[in-house]
Parts: sequence; C-alpha cells; structure tokens
Amino acid sequence: MSLFRAPGLGRRAAVTLGGIVLLRLGQNLPLPGVDPTVLGRVADGSPPGDQVHGLVDLITGGGLYRLALLPFGVLPFLLARLLVPALARLHPRLGALRAVRPGLVLLQRRTALVLGLLGGLALALVASSGHLLPGAAAGDGVLRLHGAPAVAVLTAGAAAGTAALVPLIRWMDRHGLGDAVAVLLFAQVVAVLPGQLWAVRERAGSGSYASATAAVLMGLAVTIALVIAGRKGERRVEVFYSPLGRRTGGERRYLPLVLSHRGFVPAVAAALLLAPLRLPWFPYLVLLFLLAAAVAWLAVLDGRSVLTDADKLLRTRAYIPGVEPGRATLDHLAAVRRRLAVAELLGTGLVAVLPTLVLSAVGALGALGALGALGALGGVGGLGAFGGFGGSGGAGGYAGGGYAFAGASVLVVAGASIDAVGPLMQDVQRRRMRRHYPPYA
Repeated sequence: MSLFRAPGLGRRAAVTLGGIVLLRLGQNLPLPGVDPTVLGRVADGSPPGDQVHGLVDLITGGGLYRLALLPFGVLPFLLARLLVPALARLHPRLGALRAVRPGLVLLQRRTALVLGLLGGLALALVASSGHLLPGAAAGDGVLRLHGAPAVAVLTAGAAAGTAALVPLIRWMDRHGLGDAVAVLLFAQVVAVLPGQLWAVRERAGSGSYASATAAVLMGLAVTIALVIAGRKGERRVEVFYSPLGRRTGGERRYLPLVLSHRGFVPAVAAALLLAPLRLPWFPYLVLLFLLAAAVAWLAVLDGRSVLTDADKLLRTRAYIPGVEPGRATLDHLAAVRRRLAVAELLGTGLVAVLPTLVLSAVGALGALGALGALGALGGVGGLGAFGGFGGSGGAGGYAGGGYAFAGASVLVVAGASIDAVGPLMQDVQRRRMRRHYPPYA
C-alpha cells in the first residue's frame, strides 16, 4: 500500500515538511543588529571540543549560538508543557483552564511566550556582554548595537520569533501529521547531530569519527529499545463484571495498570542537571541513577492515583476474584501500583545510565583495538557534545567530565526520536486505515 494513497495524506506530509523548513530557516536567519559575517568568524575561532557548547547547540538546534531569529526553536513550547501542571496548582483559575482542552492549549501557549521573552532577555544580556561563545569578546563586532539598545533589539527579536511559532505550530497540528512540537524538536535536534559527529572527523580523523558514530548509534538503539519495551509493559489485573451485581457469573476482563509514561523526562532532566559537573565516572553513574529515580518518584506522586480507578470499579459492579470488595480492593490495587512504581524508578535510573554504559563499552573495545578502525576511539579527546573520549580519568580511555555530556546528548536525541516518530507513524497508519471506512475518511 502506497504511503500517499490515503486521501489527503500527501498534503499533510507536505504541510509537516513545510513547517520543518520554516523552522530551520528561522534558526539560520540572524536577529536584527547581528553581523552574521563576524559571528561566523568568531564561531569558527572558538576552542574546539567545548562540551557545554555542544550540548546547548544540540538542544537548541544550533540557533542559540547563531543568534538566530528562533534561538531556542520549539524549546519554550516543550518547557511550557512541563511547567503547566505545576502552574495549575498555584491558582484555581489556572487549574480550571487546564481541565479543558482549549484552556490547556491557551495556558501552554502563553507560558511558552513568557519563556521566550525571558530567554530572549537572558540571551541578549549574555550576547551584549560578549560571553555567548567561548573566546568571544564584547568588542569583536558581532553586534552592530551596544548597551541598552542591543539588549532591547535582541530581546524583541527573540520574543517575536517565539511568537511567530504559535501560528506555525497551530497550522501543523491542524493540517499536518503527528504532534507539531515533537516533530519540530526532532527536526532541530537531528539537524545538528550530523554536524557534531562530522566535527570529530575534522579534528581527530576518520577513525575517531567512525568510533564516535558507532558508539552514538549503538547507545541510541539500546536506549530506544529499552524505553519502548518499558512503555508497552503493563500489569493486567483480572476483573469480573456482574450484570446483576452478584459475585457469580459475569464477564471477565482485565484492568491494565501501566507505567506513568514519564520515565524518559526524568532521565533527561537528571542527565542535564549533572551535565555541567566534572565528576569521575563511577560517582557520576551512581548520582545519575539516584537523581533520575528521585525525579521519577516525584512524577509518580504527581500522576493519577490508582484509587480513582478502584472507585470506578466499585461503581460499575466490578470485583477482583479473591479480593473482598470495598477497602480491600482499593488496598490491593494500591499495592500493585506501588510495585509498578518501584519498577518504574529502577527502569528510569537504568535508562539514564544506559547510554553512558554503552558508550563506555564501545570506547573500551575501541581502546583495546578490538573494533579494527574503531580502535582510535580510546585515544582521542574533544568530541563536542559527545566529547570527553580519551584523555585522563574515566574508564576505557574516556575522560570522566565529558561522559556526562555523552549520556545527556544520547538521551536528548533518543527522547526526541521516540516522542516524534512514534506518534507520527501512528497518525499515518490511522489515516491510511480511514480510507476503508468512507464515512470517516
């Protein structure tokens, strides 16, 4: 079956691709008051292998250090989705807005605009002081304006760029495929990743480039496989529904208790929090595991209570065989959910440290020369966002400080891939199936 045989599917794919092109165009156009020629010369003269530079460049799609019209891409909209549940607890009106779909969208949009304005102000202050790029100074001529006018112009330009994304995202959600924010985030991350890997070849040779590419692809594959397996897992509790309200006969069904589906966000958050620290290899892994599990526990506490489902069971004349109705049913389901929560904490910690372990294994094999051309991995330093390979400290020829950025980068790319590609393919499949049901096409 052709991908575009379903009615309107080709048009929706064109809308999604058009939105990606507009996003990347905005992330390459400079802000007002910026001299792109001088900025490119300063960026080319920056010290190679700066790990903070590589990680931030990956998350923002390369727009931040270009002083682009969209310096943060869709990052404000992604952060708004994470902040809205916490903001809704601050005021009853915010909670009421979040309870309905139009109010939730409005609250997320306004939060993203505020974040874009605050981020633009911070970017303007850092850029005007000459500390945006490593090795750059305020007198390099990157900005045509100076002082308060430069801050005002850069802030207004960055805020306007974030505001311009609002109709683009709305247009893609209505007429495109998948979740617009997730698709655009995936596009801006993937657009930077090949360039960062290619920089390894220019600085350290083709052997190190092959090693870094193999390590990153292997880390992505293993991490994505583990996350998908965890999201598909569930604990099925056997439930009987009695049409007469009696505990005899009735229909047997299953109550699926799944994980909270938030395990990836705590893992990425923990990796980013520890990224600026220069910790030895083993303490970093232990701290990363504990921090990811702690953030996952907070997400579990903020999630939906299993008692809500149990009350619904009692109201619908449902019961669990071998468990007394009433409070015993609530306690039984709560105990099952607690066991799932423990599994979720352990799984989140494993997801957080897994990319680091995979990169370590590939790096150790490379250092031993067991991978042929990949053997150069163990002795090369300065690999950008995936940097820290080689040097002193760490295991298998890796530097401990760069390890944090290697794991965080893989987690960011894997998270963006799962959140974008999975829903997009489901949307495509759903629209392809609709052509067999003309009333719903």
